[in-house]
Amino acid sequence: MKTTAIRAASVLCALIACTAPSWAAGPDKVVLAIGYIPHVQFTPLYVGIDKGFYAAEGIDLQLEFGFQYDIFSLLSAGRIDVGLSDSDQLVISGSRDLGLEAVFQYYQKYPVSIVARAESVLTPEDLRGKTIGTPEVSGTSWIGLQLFLKKYGLEKAVNVEKIGYTQEPTLMSGRAAAVVCFLNNEPVAMKARGIAIRQWDVKDWSDMVGASFISSRAIISARSDVLARFVLATRKAMDFTMAHRDEAMQIALKNVGNVKKEDEPLFRLRLDATCDLFPSPKGYGALDPAQYTRSISELLSLGLIPAAYPAEKILRQF
Repeated sequence: MKTTAIRAASVLCALIACTAPSWAAGPDKVVLAIGYIPHVQFTPLYVGIDKGFYAAEGIDLQLEFGFQYDIFSLLSAGRIDVGLSDSDQLVISGSRDLGLEAVFQYYQKYPVSIVARAESVLTPEDLRGKTIGTPEVSGTSWIGLQLFLKKYGLEKAVNVEKIGYTQEPTLMSGRAAAVVCFLNNEPVAMKARGIAIRQWDVKDWSDMVGASFISSRAIISARSDVLARFVLATRKAMDFTMAHRDEAMQIALKNVGNVKKEDEPLFRLRLDATCDLFPSPKGYGALDPAQYTRSISELLSLGLIPAAYPAEKILRQF
């Protein structure tokens, strides 16, 4: 009888071992880099960590922030597992065969806006012959500006000046008649301060893809199970953020840090504007090959890639 009991216990232990998750011995570390400072626009990540969504999937998510990060180089070198970056840049990288793929769509809509003072600019045509300030002369802000100029026939009709991230003071001082912004940042702040602005959101006429979580083929091949769990946890975190905005906001404030009490309403407005970029008919994080195909064609028309290619080359569905 005693031998039988021992054998039964051994069988039970074996069954438990077989059904235990692969991370039972400890969570898998996932390093996620973001080329920006901690900000309310990353609230779902803070929520996922705080509410235990990543831990429940056996993931120890480590966030690394910094303007100095070259996300694509870090991914190619295997120094990080995932990077949050603009998908138009992923499309460009795909034309160069850098071996990078989106695993989760963060922004379903393109976040770039062109903003002008309402008292001096009524329509885009009023910008003809004037200066538009842009943070950079490359990247998403620059591409968003090109889409705006193309839409309104202003490609060779305005002066473009690099202004760094000084959009509001540049606009208020009259140094530029309009500036390029992200719609969930500067325009929200200006309107909250009572500044009357005209705002043209590129998403209203362009289907260009927004930011996504990106990894490399080598990392995906080696850690596909881990990344699948990262995707699942991130989807749950986005769902919680959307459904429990007040609690999510408090979690974000703890992670952003040094937010004055009087600035909290502004941060909430920024969170709401960010959440407007998340939804998709196919669910949070859904990657749409058709949208990427249209974005590839758009960047080809702007001369930013040499030739079109299949969107599936830069997408990994989990």
